[in-house]
Amino acid sequence: MNKKISLGLAISLMAIAAALTFIISTSYSVSLYNNLISDVQQRAEMYTKLEQIDTYVRSYYNGIIDEDELIESLAEAYIGVLGDATGGATAEYYDENEYELYQEHVSGTHLGVGIYFEDVGGCPSVTDIIPNGPAESAGISVGDSIIEINGYSVLEMGYDWAYSMLTSEAGTQLTLTVRSSGEDMSYTLTTVQMTVATVSSDSFDGYGYIKVNEFSEITYRQFIAAYLSLLSDSSTTGIIIDLRNNSGVIFDPVFNLLNVLLPADSIPYISTSLDGTQSSGDLCDGTNTPSVPVVVLVNSRTSGPAELFAAALRDGLGATIIGSTTAGSAQLTEVYSLYDSTAISIPTVTLSGPLTEFSGTGVKPDYEVTLAADLNSDLKLLDETTDGCIKKAIEVLSQSGTTAE
Repeated sequence: MNKKISLGLAISLMAIAAALTFIISTSYSVSLYNNLISDVQQRAEMYTKLEQIDTYVRSYYNGIIDEDELIESLAEAYIGVLGDATGGATAEYYDENEYELYQEHVSGTHLGVGIYFEDVGGCPSVTDIIPNGPAESAGISVGDSIIEINGYSVLEMGYDWAYSMLTSEAGTQLTLTVRSSGEDMSYTLTTVQMTVATVSSDSFDGYGYIKVNEFSEITYRQFIAAYLSLLSDSSTTGIIIDLRNNSGVIFDPVFNLLNVLLPADSIPYISTSLDGTQSSGDLCDGTNTPSVPVVVLVNSRTSGPAELFAAALRDGLGATIIGSTTAGSAQLTEVYSLYDSTAISIPTVTLSGPLTEFSGTGVKPDYEVTLAADLNSDLKLLDETTDGCIKKAIEVLSQSGTTAE
C-alpha cells in the first residue's frame, strides 16, 4: 500500500494548475472562469480538496492507481462541468490522439489510409472518407468498423494501438478487416501523406458548382482557384456553393473569403463577446465580388463557420439559401495547447451575419428542400439530376429573380 503522495501526481496537478492559470489569464476566459469560481479562495479550496482526496486515497486505498488515467480524468472532468455555451458550442478536452486529428483538420493534410474515424465500442468507426485516398479506392464506406489490423484484434490491442497503426508513417502496408453491415471484408492498404481536397467544383448547364467539404488552412486557396476558374468561363451565369455536411470549426478561411467576396466596405459579420459587447469584422475589400447570382446549399449538418458563410453571403450578396435549417452553432472557440500534447477549446464569442443571427436557431433556408437521411449523409451518391437541392438551385438561378420572395 502506497503511503506517499505520488511525486508524479503532484507535478501533474501543478502543471494542470499552471495551464489553467494561463487560460484564465486571457481576456475572454476570465469571464467564463469567474462564472464558475468567483474568487481566489474558492480556487484554493478546489486544489486543497483535490490534495486531501489524493492523500486519503494513497494512504488507505488497497489498489493500483493509473497515474496517466488519473490526470486525463481530472482534465476531462474540469472541462466537462462547463456545460453548453450560448450558441451550441461546448468547451472540449482533446486527448493526444484527438488533438492530433484536430491539427490534421486545421492544416488540410492527412497521414493514414484516407479515413476519419472515431472510437465506437473500442473499434475505429469510419466517419468520413477522404476523396482520392486509399480507403475510397478500396471501397470502404462511412459507418464501417475496423475490427482487425494485420491479423490482430483491435478490441484486444486497444483503440490507441489501432489509432497509431492507422496513422503510421507514409508507405506502411496495413491489412484491415472491416465489418460492414454485419459482413467482414479484408483490405490491404498503404498509408499516405496527402493534401485533403476541401473544395471540388463542377458545372451544370452554365451554372458553376463549388462543394466545400470543410474549412481548413488551405480552403481559401482552393476555393478561390475553383471560383475564378468558373467565372472565367463566359457561359457561367450563376454560382452554387454547397455547404451541406460542412461541420468544421475553423473560422479564419471564412473570414478571408468573405473579405473578398462581399462588396467593398461591407460588414462581413458581427461578434458578441461574453459580456454582451458587440463589434463588427473589418470592412471587406470586395476584390472578387461575384457578378452573377449566388445560391447556397445547407442542411442540418452545416454548422459553425459554414453557417456564418451562408448567413453573410445572404446578408451581403442577396444569395438564396436552399436546403434545411442549419445546426445553430454560432460560437467561435479558441484552442489552447497544454504541456503534454493535449489541448482544450473554449467558446469565446458568438458570431452572426450582418443581419442574420443563427445562434441556437440555425440559418433558415429561403427554400426548404429535405433529402432522405441516408442521402444527406453521403451526398456523393447524388448528382444534378437526382439531388433535389441542386435541382432547386438550378431552377432558382434560371428564373429572372434569384432572391426568395
